[in-house]
Amino acid sequence: MKANAVGTVRYCIIGTGFAGTCALWHLVRELSVPGRLSPLSRSAITIATVERGPVNGPGYPYAKENAQLGHRCNNEASTMGIHGNDFVDWLAENKPWLVADHPELILETHPGIELTEWKPEDGEFYPRALFGLYLEHRFQDAVKIARDHGIDVQQYTGHEVLDGRTTPDGFSVLLRDLGSGREFTLDGLDRVLLSTGHWRSTENDALAEHEGCVPAPYPPGRLRSVTAGRLRSRRTPGARPRVYVQGMGPSGIDAIMTLCDEGEFTYTADGHVASYRPAPSGGGEEPLHIVAGSRSGFFPPVRGPLTGHELTHLTPDALAGIRSEHQGQLRIEPVLDLLDKDLRRATDGALGWPDVEKPRFSSAREKLESDLRDSRHGNPVYTLVLKARRMCFYRELEPGDKAVYDRLLDTHFIRTAVPMPRVNAEKLIALMDAGVLTTVKHGYAVPPVSVHEDGGFVIAYETTAGESSSLRADCVVRAKTQDFDLERHPSPLVRNLLRRGEIVHHEESGYVTGGLALDPKGTYRVTRRVGDLFEPSPHLSSYGSPVRFWQNEHNYAGAFVKAAEQVAADWADAVTDIPQRTTARDDSGLITTETGS
Repeated sequence: MKANAVGTVRYCIIGTGFAGTCALWHLVRELSVPGRLSPLSRSAITIATVERGPVNGPGYPYAKENAQLGHRCNNEASTMGIHGNDFVDWLAENKPWLVADHPELILETHPGIELTEWKPEDGEFYPRALFGLYLEHRFQDAVKIARDHGIDVQQYTGHEVLDGRTTPDGFSVLLRDLGSGREFTLDGLDRVLLSTGHWRSTENDALAEHEGCVPAPYPPGRLRSVTAGRLRSRRTPGARPRVYVQGMGPSGIDAIMTLCDEGEFTYTADGHVASYRPAPSGGGEEPLHIVAGSRSGFFPPVRGPLTGHELTHLTPDALAGIRSEHQGQLRIEPVLDLLDKDLRRATDGALGWPDVEKPRFSSAREKLESDLRDSRHGNPVYTLVLKARRMCFYRELEPGDKAVYDRLLDTHFIRTAVPMPRVNAEKLIALMDAGVLTTVKHGYAVPPVSVHEDGGFVIAYETTAGESSSLRADCVVRAKTQDFDLERHPSPLVRNLLRRGEIVHHEESGYVTGGLALDPKGTYRVTRRVGDLFEPSPHLSSYGSPVRFWQNEHNYAGAFVKAAEQVAADWADAVTDIPQRTTARDDSGLITTETGS
């Protein structure tokens, strides 16, 4: 250990996917503003980043092992940048390299194009793997900018954070090298960001250990290998193999595309999907049958331009009126009544909120076709539901109404306000035309999946006539929404922070919404428990996936950027706000204490 008499400020970002990369970029930009800090002050700053994966930037959703070619971003390229229109700018700047080394990522989005003539488009939906490359590059760009300004950045890839606690000298985290098993601590941290992304619940699932159940669509290689092995073991002459995909949102669509990866989509001259040809099977076997199902039985709508419709009934003044009548809180029924009036006004009385809850279509295919037509000129229902969600009314709902919203309504807002790229809808219809894909609605009453005595699965669903029925499947792929119960979080860090009171459940009048609680004053500081009191943590911040109510109100990239900017500004103030201290630093810049091998 080399003793350096220097006042230090130490930051740590746990999880370097989109949220963590965005935070790093904006923090470095804040710290490197000309004239803000002296070279000596910058030399006393250390930023540690911790990531379970082998590469910083992509995180779980955009990592190359999790994002196969047909997995598209669900947002237009112009809305995906970590600042401004940076993703599109990066595509243009890196065109020669992308054309030479990753032509498949361009051709997936622009089939048949002459690569030398390709120009990135603001409104296009590029493969997630391409966005992962962008995040990887921008992470390293931020590291270089930091180091050019004398700021030390330490990258711990392939590491997991096991525990964390407040100490007299700041915050301490316990790390484990996933390769060697070595454990050590990073001490004296002034600010720590929990940007750990989505998680799968550790809740005991009766199907979890079943060999035919795939708990998530990612990584796609595992999905393909598990289903292929299962179908081989259950192959019956003359019987068609069947996989049930539980969930029809973006993850469910990714699962379908993965299962169909060995086949081939054909395209029209203008780049639209024309058909799908299943991969030939040996021995005259029947091609795979995929059944997708959800509570509603519908896929999200298709992305198109927003219409010019505005909310004229559901306005800030109207919400203020509801609050004044209900002790400062909102009630969900009058909110939905106002939204219903806006929907009917925009559609000349043809559609209202009940049509969002139960779309007037006889099948998922019929809705897809209608949505494709609407996507050419804009869909007023999608437009108004999206604008309603952006009003951020959820956090002001009365706790009992929050419970109703979480259980019954959020699924409709998400399904309507977060549409899919047009190409995905075209592919789904092509799969239906090829006889590969069908859909079912399993409703809200009964568990949709059970295990048959022969080891297969029974899928319960409702017919178009509303009657109960069932079908058999060989495999089940779980593609459901995230579970927000922190008690069931798979991360030992989250569980230990919760046990220590460094983070607490977001709870209101006895109702636990799920996810962790933030400072009620609107910052991104985490709420902690100190004795019987609750207060903003002086060290921990978070936004995005770990925070339930935040996700119920915000869209993807723009909200992450705004949060990252606020966190970065807060953290940059720490350089002058934190009392300067003299500490012993090793050659890496951080105090590390060996705790195991």
